[in-house]
Formats: sequence, C-alpha cells, structure tokens
Amino acid sequence: MKVLRGYGIYLFSISLLWAFWLQLSAGPPGLSQSKKDTPWFLSAELALQVSKPRILDTRSFTQRLKNKVPGSKAISWEELSRTDAPHKGELLELKLVRKKINDLGIKQNENILVLGDGNSGWGEEGRIVWSLREAGFPQSYWVDGGYPAYEKEIQRKSNAKVKKNTVTGYGISENKTIQSSAIQKEAILKGLSSKQFQILDTREPREFSGATPYGETRGGHIPGAKSLFYQDLFDAKGNIKSKAEVELYLNQLGIQKEKPIVAYCTGGVRSAFVVGILRTYGYNAYNYAGSMWEWSHDPKLPLETGN
Repeated sequence: MKVLRGYGIYLFSISLLWAFWLQLSAGPPGLSQSKKDTPWFLSAELALQVSKPRILDTRSFTQRLKNKVPGSKAISWEELSRTDAPHKGELLELKLVRKKINDLGIKQNENILVLGDGNSGWGEEGRIVWSLREAGFPQSYWVDGGYPAYEKEIQRKSNAKVKKNTVTGYGISENKTIQSSAIQKEAILKGLSSKQFQILDTREPREFSGATPYGETRGGHIPGAKSLFYQDLFDAKGNIKSKAEVELYLNQLGIQKEKPIVAYCTGGVRSAFVVGILRTYGYNAYNYAGSMWEWSHDPKLPLETGN
C-alpha cells in the first residue's frame, strides 16, 4: 500500500509540473497562440500573384511622390495610433482603426498588401500589418523587400512576359481567424519574476544599453531582455532571412521556440515587424505596442542599463 501511495504522489507531482509548464508555454490568459497564423509577409513574386489585392503604401511622402503605385492608398502607422504621451505607440480603439481603413474603401474580407521601404525603413510595413490584423483584417501581408523588390519583380515579369498566376492558397483566402498578438505592460510586469516570457528588445544596441535618442523618459531595457536589433533579421540583399537562419540566430540568443516571446522597441513599430516575422516562422510572439515610451514613463516599472 505504501508503494502504491508513493507512486500516486509521484504521478500527482508530475501532473502538477506538466500543468505548470503548459501554463508558462501558453502565455497569459487571453493571448492567442501562433500555430494557426498564416504568413505575415510575402515575397514580391507571391505578392504579385495575390487575387485582387488592395495596396497600402506606408513609404515616406517623398518616396511615394517619386514612385507612385497605381491604385494604392497612402497610410502611416501614426494614423492608426494614439497621439497622447506617453501612449503614442498604442493602437487607437479597434473600431476607430477599422473605420479609418473602411474609409479608404477597404473591407475586412479583402486581400491587403502593404508596401514599405524594406531594410531602409523602420519596419513600418510590419506595424501596419500588425495593426490591421488586430483590427480584424486577417488577410493583410507586407511585401518582403519593400517597394524596391515589388517594382523589380514587376519589371522582371514585364520583360520576361511571364503569364500571371493567381494565388488562392498559401493561407490567403483561408485566413479568416482573428488572433491577437498584443500584450500590455501589466501582463509583462506580472510575468517578470517567474520569467514567463522571453523578452526581445528590437532597438539599436545603444538604446538597449541606455541611450534615449527617441524621447524615452528613462534609458535602459526591461530586466531580462535580450538585444535583437530588427535590422539583424535582413540578409545582404535586403530580404528577410530564412526560417532556418532566424531560428539559428534566436537559438544563439537562448530563445526557445516553445516559450512565449514579448518584443518591444520605442513605440511598437520595429517590434511589430519582428513579431510578424516570428509568428510567420512559428513562434508564439507578442508586440508590446506601448514599448519604451510607456514603460520608461512609469517610475515604478523596472529598467536595467548596460549590456
């Protein structure tokens, strides 16, 4: 009887540990998993095969004036975000985001392609796609390599007289599920002591160490964060690195694929770009949109400086 009782206690202990691990790996209540996410970005070649896409151009005014994309609508991430400090990185109410996109003549069930500046930008296209998906536009994608790659592919097809194929698969027409990949400071703070999240600081190394070039109230990084500058996810040609390359890089940082990830920057732009890449590659990643503008403003929230 003592043996059976001891074995029962052992099994009960194992079940408790397993339940605890599952809770940690799932993230806090209310946050969605990334398992069913379709790609957040498409190669220029695939983008040109998307059926009846609506195009949003998030490049600078100068670049849009220089190279106009027929049928596109201009948009900036700031138009979909709050303007009051220290919450400038946070999204507007989702109903307001939906209204702004609807006012551009775009419906929630349409395919949306977002053009940006690629590796010469700040990841604005990723922020726009993140904002759209949060607001209920699940068929939103940015073009890998930005406008330069998009225009180059158009010219290539024109010169080669390539017959156009329409993409109906690749998760585009089937992606109807709205999954949130946002997280708030309260959840992050609550999870610090238990190390519930793997935290990625997607800013420049100097910002991680304590510099405040973009208006943060205090310098430093969230305790336990790893420095992953968003530019490090581009290859030499200006395209996003492959899944294998990104997985290797994250593994070298000590990032585990089965544990939830929180990414932040200054105002949730660069971090949204990184979250889109990570979710595309199967990571359970969340964007802290308030980021350092919000976190550094609250003196009660901890910060670390140095490397």
